[in-house]
Amino acid sequence: MTAHAAVEPVTLDVIVFLNVRTWLGQTAAGDPVPCLMLTYPAQRAEGVDPSVVEDVMRRVAVSLGANPAGCPVPEVGVRLGIRGADALMWFPGCSYALKIARPEWVRALASSGRSLIEIGLDELSTVASVAEVDEYRQSSHESGRMHLALADVGRRVGGAQS
Repeated sequence: MTAHAAVEPVTLDVIVFLNVRTWLGQTAAGDPVPCLMLTYPAQRAEGVDPSVVEDVMRRVAVSLGANPAGCPVPEVGVRLGIRGADALMWFPGCSYALKIARPEWVRALASSGRSLIEIGLDELSTVASVAEVDEYRQSSHESGRMHLALADVGRRVGGAQS
């Protein structure tokens, strides 16, 4: 990670570019937990320099307070809010939020009050199959190229635009 990535806030152009996947997982006790994974969408024609992809995604991980897989998963406080049938994810230092329009996931989020956030450091196709996503997650966890955080639902002081 570059020093630049650690201090530069996530910008609107990064937020709208992120690839978002949601699902319902389970805690060790068997309770449902909404999970959200953010990745860099793979380019169809031209490849993107892997160091650029990593820099952008590390900036996202750092801004959310996430730790690499294998380290304790930090509780990062309120990073999510609910507005109607949508959820909003806020990034420190940015006036905008990532809108997550997945009604079933948002209902589970409202019920649990928190979500496990996963941030992958490598590209992943926006049309990847479930098996490809599972393989990506497993290899990223094993290699330390997945960062994790536990985010709460609440109200953001000062609000955010959606």
